[in-house]
Amino acid sequence: MINSFIYPEIKVEDRLFGGGLFTEPSINYNADWRKITNPDEDQRVGGVESSACYIEAQQATDSSLKEMLYNIMDENYSARFNALLSGGTEVGGDPIRGALSLKNDGVVPQWMMDFGTYIKSWDDFHSWKGVDKGQCLLEGKKDANTWVKTFKIIAEKDTPLKVKYDNLREGLKRSPCPLSVYAWAERNGRYYKPKGVRDTHLVKAEYVDKDNSIWIKDTYPPYVKVLEPNFDFEFAMYRTLSKRQDVINRSFLEILKAMVKLLQGYVSILSKNMGEVIGNIFSKRN
Repeated sequence: MINSFIYPEIKVEDRLFGGGLFTEPSINYNADWRKITNPDEDQRVGGVESSACYIEAQQATDSSLKEMLYNIMDENYSARFNALLSGGTEVGGDPIRGALSLKNDGVVPQWMMDFGTYIKSWDDFHSWKGVDKGQCLLEGKKDANTWVKTFKIIAEKDTPLKVKYDNLREGLKRSPCPLSVYAWAERNGRYYKPKGVRDTHLVKAEYVDKDNSIWIKDTYPPYVKVLEPNFDFEFAMYRTLSKRQDVINRSFLEILKAMVKLLQGYVSILSKNMGEVIGNIFSKRN
């Protein structure tokens, strides 16, 4: 059994959803991300288990979003960097803390903080061994200042199964969805969740077919897996990503539109008042 996902501490503000669960526009109307995928990547290298799936699934999601929205291909980030800064443990990490690290600390390219041959243990992986800490932190801040990254939780362990799948289909119109699973039990080429177990792993969901089978991208071979219909996952989110300058430009445009609307209102009131004044003048003359 893989054990590298810790069910998150979900705070009240995490459930407020910024005014609505699906307020962001759809960017992939068929909700199928299988052709916009990432290079295969292992979270266990040289016999060392990183337990960093809670980072890997979200980084892979952002990579797909960059390809879809900005035609930036096959971005590959260091899971070590964000696992270290989000307080990862030998049995995994909290995906919300991971998401906040991606947002606030940024990401660094894989080569800058690699899973190198000098990594002999989880402690080595979860350290600054073999890298320039200052350079990594600086590169991360550069990324955080370039990109705006948010997330919304679309399923929790007590969410009814039908709602989970309805929300997952809607979420997939906006991004691939980091999703928790029990890893792994397989029969007849599909992966299922035995009764009474908890989820232990985070993967990237890419598609849900008509039978409620979820197609996922994993960090263990085979990298593409299909879950049995109605797999009762405990947690899922979708992510958004945009260039900070794009957000600034949109905000400025929204301000201009509001100003124009306000001016139009003033002009309408002024025109009405002027009409009444002119009407009164003519009525007195008559």
